[in-house]
Amino acid sequence: MKEIYKIDDKLFKKIIANPKNARDFLEKVLPKSIKKQLDFSRIHIEPTNFISDEFKESYADITIKMKMKTKKRKKIPTDIYFILEHKSEGKNKLLLQILKYMYFVWEKDILNKKPLRIIIPIVFYHGKRKWKVPKAFVDQFDVDDEVKQFLLNYRYVLFDTNDWNLADESNKELRENVFLFSALALMKASFKNDPDTILEILKFWHEKGFTKDRQNLLFFLVYISQTHNISMARLEKMLKKSKIEGGEIMQTLAEQLKQVGKEEGIKIGEEKGKEEKAKETAKNLLEMGIDIDKIAKATGLNKEEIEKLA
Repeated sequence: MKEIYKIDDKLFKKIIANPKNARDFLEKVLPKSIKKQLDFSRIHIEPTNFISDEFKESYADITIKMKMKTKKRKKIPTDIYFILEHKSEGKNKLLLQILKYMYFVWEKDILNKKPLRIIIPIVFYHGKRKWKVPKAFVDQFDVDDEVKQFLLNYRYVLFDTNDWNLADESNKELRENVFLFSALALMKASFKNDPDTILEILKFWHEKGFTKDRQNLLFFLVYISQTHNISMARLEKMLKKSKIEGGEIMQTLAEQLKQVGKEEGIKIGEEKGKEEKAKETAKNLLEMGIDIDKIAKATGLNKEEIEKLA
């Protein structure tokens, strides 16, 4: 499941990194009260790695900067930021993770003597279990409303693929963005091994003429092969059933999957090499009498691993 999540995470970032996809996604998920205040003609995807390495765990996945519609009394439009987090499981630490990210951004604003940014968090969830994390930070405290009014609070917008119905009439405009709609549908199906949804997507591609876009077509077929238990022979039959000529496509797909396998092998080898180097460093630090907590911070190894080396 972790491997599927990594693949889905890459797809999610590929989707939102495209301004058109990001715009259409926000149009879909944001409440009307927020949408009516936004200028959708201006959208900018921003990097999230400006925070120091010490706080890497607090990086948001994607940050989208937009402008709010100007009001009569204001000449300069106000910036608004949407931070997007992609999750495959719901844990309450998410609430603190988002808060930490917002704090670091605001701290940077204060240091630069700028007004604090307006930030709205969005959580993109797809997973097997029901989402149970409170949508408001204050709701994790089991106290009366009289006490809650004095506590720190913020809310996030949730897009849960389990609650999203592909066939719903509200998706009419979204279906015109074939790449975005296909990506969301495939991510929804990724944990369920759902061949029926895959077949519907293939038919949808034929209907929309998406098969002309060979690069993205192959990208999605590689994704399907990595996240679903569908053999190459069965996938070829599904292509034919959806009236997509699969001969040349399947040959190219097989070559790309081989390349993906090679790249994954190289990546695993590199990660193993880094781990061995970290263990060697930890051994040297242990011999020097350095404290285990400091070794853990220096090498990235957890305390249990270091204790075993000791």
